[in-house]
Amino acid sequence: MSDTIDTITLDGGKYTVELGHKNGRFSFTALRHGEPWRDMSSDGDNLMLAMFQQLRSQQEQIARLEQAARQPVQRTMQRWDVRDGSTPALEAEPTYTMTMDADKGLIEIRPAGIADDDLDGLPQLMVAVEISGGVPRAYVYNDVLDGEVLAEHIALPDGNLVGHLHAELDVKAIGELLRSRAAAASQSPDSSESDQAPRA
Repeated sequence: MSDTIDTITLDGGKYTVELGHKNGRFSFTALRHGEPWRDMSSDGDNLMLAMFQQLRSQQEQIARLEQAARQPVQRTMQRWDVRDGSTPALEAEPTYTMTMDADKGLIEIRPAGIADDDLDGLPQLMVAVEISGGVPRAYVYNDVLDGEVLAEHIALPDGNLVGHLHAELDVKAIGELLRSRAAAASQSPDSSESDQAPRA
């Protein structure tokens, strides 16, 4: 009887490598399309076993990095200029916490160290971003918990911003515009030259 300890799947499911325990010894076998294919349990396959362990370790590391990348990014802000970056704060200047959640399309700025119950009446804002009707839209809230939308900004295909649409946009036409612009940019001489490595 064989007990599987660990497995990895390769080549879109074509191969499955199993590390297990069979008849009192470790087993190291490969399946092809789900059927037994190769026994790598002999001493001569220590290299394959080492590769298996290294691949498993790398897969786990990638999974951790992907999980971390999905978490909201948070940083403390004091004095910040969009053009020059951080600058020295004045004495006793307030500190804020900015949280960016890419999965939800949210940017939240609130006073640092203040609990939810104590936020009322303090400077704060939240920006929600979405793609709707083929264009980006941003909604500015006056409260990070349950505020009202105070401003709405919609990016039009001509590059302008408006606060309200009086007619539905042609999503298909916008998609064709963006695809044609991207195709033209990829075929331009400037873009091809920029992709090349600089000459010595």
